[in-house]
Amino acid sequence: MNKYPHLFSPLKIKNATFRNRIFAGPCSMTPGSPNLRGPDIFQVMFNEDKARGGAAAVTVSETSVDITYGTRKSAGNAVLVPPDRDAFRWYIKEAAAIERHGAVPSIQLYHPGDKTYPKFIGGRAPVGPNTYTRPDGVEVKAMDIKLMEDTCESFAEASSRLKEYGFKMIMVHGGHGWLFSQFLSPATNRREDEFGGSIENRARFPIMILDAMRKAVGDDFIIEFRMSGDEHMENGITPDDVCAFAMMIEDKVDIIHMSAGSYYTTNQYMFPSIYLPNGPQGCNLHLARAVKQKVKIPVATVGGYYDPEVMDRIIRDGDADIVYMTRQILADPETPNKMRQGRENEITPCVRCMNCLGNFDKGVMGCDVNPNVGHELLDSVVKQPPENKRKVVVVGGGPGGMTAAVTAAQRGHDVTLIEKANKLGGTLNYTEHDCHKKDLMRYRDHLINKVGKLGVDVRLGTEATPETVESMDPFALIVSVGTSVIVPGIPGLLENGALSAEELEENESGVGGEIVIIGGGLTGCETGLHFAEKGKSVTIVEMTDEIASGANHMTHAAILETIERLSGNISIMTKTKCLQVTPEGVEVEYSGGRTLLKADTVIYSVGLKPLDETVLKFLQCDIPLIRPVGDCTGVANLRKAVHGGYYAALDIR
Repeated sequence: MNKYPHLFSPLKIKNATFRNRIFAGPCSMTPGSPNLRGPDIFQVMFNEDKARGGAAAVTVSETSVDITYGTRKSAGNAVLVPPDRDAFRWYIKEAAAIERHGAVPSIQLYHPGDKTYPKFIGGRAPVGPNTYTRPDGVEVKAMDIKLMEDTCESFAEASSRLKEYGFKMIMVHGGHGWLFSQFLSPATNRREDEFGGSIENRARFPIMILDAMRKAVGDDFIIEFRMSGDEHMENGITPDDVCAFAMMIEDKVDIIHMSAGSYYTTNQYMFPSIYLPNGPQGCNLHLARAVKQKVKIPVATVGGYYDPEVMDRIIRDGDADIVYMTRQILADPETPNKMRQGRENEITPCVRCMNCLGNFDKGVMGCDVNPNVGHELLDSVVKQPPENKRKVVVVGGGPGGMTAAVTAAQRGHDVTLIEKANKLGGTLNYTEHDCHKKDLMRYRDHLINKVGKLGVDVRLGTEATPETVESMDPFALIVSVGTSVIVPGIPGLLENGALSAEELEENESGVGGEIVIIGGGLTGCETGLHFAEKGKSVTIVEMTDEIASGANHMTHAAILETIERLSGNISIMTKTKCLQVTPEGVEVEYSGGRTLLKADTVIYSVGLKPLDETVLKFLQCDIPLIRPVGDCTGVANLRKAVHGGYYAALDIR
């Protein structure tokens, strides 16, 4: 029996029947070919995997209308690229790859407006509602009526081509600070002509584009409009204006998709952050609910969804007709299938680390908990069945060790996992004591459950040595022994009871109301935010001029916003040196002199160091295949541990 009858009820829109109410949102780990300026085989397989996983629709990520004014990426999809190239062939393959697995192929069209850069558009000045000079010195040109008409034609031509290529719907990106929202929002539209002022005037140009698109694709084609219901910025678009605009376009589009946020202000609602006051799941639902009460066409909601009970209730209660999942389907493309089949406990949870997009500017894309995402073609070769069943020993029960054990067991090997602690989890066990890490805790529990379900021989409370491992005569040894905490040489630190951030798992109940944290890296900041949320007074002391320097840019921005939100409970001191810890607190030195920061609890978080000597000892074992993974190979992050364990296990043949 289907546990979620509303979520898995079909939805008919025009000529398309959607098999359920879960749509895969636009997000790509494969930005397309820089030569084609369009999709390639990697992107095709990436989106095909989502369709195979059971989503009702799969939306290809941000696709530029043209490269004249309408793009902000040097390598990425664009529909109108003169001269014509072979990219259209891959668009056709992409739409077909999605549709052959029962999903409706959709594609997101966007125009960045004044948020692009001259280097991406042939040296031309970006265009938008207003003429002005951006804070970065780039000159922006106000769009005149001729340029608006040209833009309408570009959207129309791009839409017509995409329909010919086999796409059944287009998501118009009208939110997040792109061109449409630049005109719709009074915060960014300062025009005094017929395209500025009232909501009717600000909506004029967006409606011109939608009318041109509809004329080009006809009445049988589905157009979805994505908008920010709340830009979370001063003088941004109001809920009344959002509802008014939704009613203006409900006879021009087929779905209204409610998101939030803007590239002018916050990423936390566009890409829901773990630091949001009530958590990420459903953070934008109230916006969809408000619009749903005003229009007759289907409304979609997006915002950190993962719980099928919550999603089913949304459809049942009429708050929305469609639920978008984006990062969760990156973490596990099979999420919709597993939900429908009652296999929720098998879903790999998204940990909302934002490393999928947060390192885009560095060219480091991927998913921390799904090594396969973005590498579907390569991994289809690597993941060939092993030639032999092997005896495998894994030392260390953290995320890297558990991933290795799970992957090896899934491939049919005989696996023993040895962990010196009395429970599995390793560094992930701190998630039990961090109010922002519930998603990561779900991931830890997911790994532990898989280890148990696959019948891995787990030996807890056992210290592995090279001798004991050799005596087991394994074919392969995977070493994931982790790190040790760096203890700073600050006078009085240990004598006065300072705790490492890692020790809080067993000592949180003794933490007082006034806390000083030595070290403002990512761990120190997250520890501080946790206690600030609990109403404690926290001061973070950092020697450099930047906090959370190890975080990706999206997480970094979210941390700074959260510190501002909790400013009554947390303060930051950068370029500050800790001189000594006393029974009263921490004496520090900064540009203004010296002071004593009173504290009843001092926490230090200045880094970790790999257990090099332990690894070296295991590497000398007389075992055919030995692979160290995770932090013990050099202090890293969750992705390095998980991916390392995964690929080490794949190499056992």
